[in-house]
Amino acid sequence: MRSILIIACDFYLAGIYGRKFEHDGWDVEIAESIADGKTMIAKMQPDVVLLEKDCTKDIVDLVRELKGLPTMQSAKLVILAKESDRDEIQKARNAGADQYLLLGHFVPHEAVEKIRQLVS
Repeated sequence: MRSILIIACDFYLAGIYGRKFEHDGWDVEIAESIADGKTMIAKMQPDVVLLEKDCTKDIVDLVRELKGLPTMQSAKLVILAKESDRDEIQKARNAGADQYLLLGHFVPHEAVEKIRQLVS
């Protein structure tokens, strides 16, 4: 069974995505802060980390930090963001983000499909 850790400060948003992934057969964990997320990454070694960009001011540094964790070496890191700043998207991708999904461009079930394709 694939596992996903959703790091989101918006618990409502995390719940919506969490239910969609569970419905698709994923093992889902939710962290409400970056600190909790880092602890959970070390414990669960997820296949995917879905990170809500609004949880941090500097997404690029956080992407580098998370991708540098030993338990993230084979995991995919997907950023979920409200805005589409092309420069920031490219910087996050260059730092190690595997996918950058824009809220409003994808409904949750489409995001599940995109992430399923990413790990298959």
